[in-house]
Amino acid sequence: MDITKQIKDIGLFAGISAEKLDLLARQATYKTFKPGEMVIGETDSIRSFYVVVSGQLKLYRSSVEGKEQTLQLLGPGDPFGLCTAFATESFPASAMAIEESSVLLIPGTVMETVARQEPALLFNIIQILSQRLKDSMTLIESLALKEIPGRLASFLRHALPKNAVDKKSAVELTISQRELAKILGATPESLSRALRKMASDGILATAGRTITILDHKALEQLAEGE
Repeated sequence: MDITKQIKDIGLFAGISAEKLDLLARQATYKTFKPGEMVIGETDSIRSFYVVVSGQLKLYRSSVEGKEQTLQLLGPGDPFGLCTAFATESFPASAMAIEESSVLLIPGTVMETVARQEPALLFNIIQILSQRLKDSMTLIESLALKEIPGRLASFLRHALPKNAVDKKSAVELTISQRELAKILGATPESLSRALRKMASDGILATAGRTITILDHKALEQLAEGE
């Protein structure tokens, strides 16, 4: 595959010179993963920078009791492993392929070299980290302060198109309800109950992985805890 073209089309590397893009491409390794295959483990000692090329991955933490909390879903163009590339040698979460996926691995030392010479790369990284911090704060707030219906409503509100107001609009889930439950910090059974209750209240309707919002005002009130 043409790794140079793959890197060029990723937003993270916007504004980077052709020379440095070529350097990154020459040093990058392309790997594929099957559904359920581990990409990185929480205790892995790897100093690499990762970028999803295709498919979908999840970042998650597991407790000693085996409880799993999904932290983030990653799709094509999404980078991860910034801390292993620049700071620590161990990854603070696990990354697993949800579907057949491909990933680019760039050595941390190479990323450091390019980042020192290309301010645009550092700016792009700061933007990504800022958005990740915001998303993490939203997740913490939801898990700590909201019941499962409120968490679900917040998730759906965030997933809706920005112009979806006061009309029927649908959210097409790219993950199973079991995976969605892990994002919400819920069991599959409690998520199913929340969906049935919201459906009976006329807030939404479900059909497979499609969730259609019928009452935006009620969804908004539930997301805000009203």
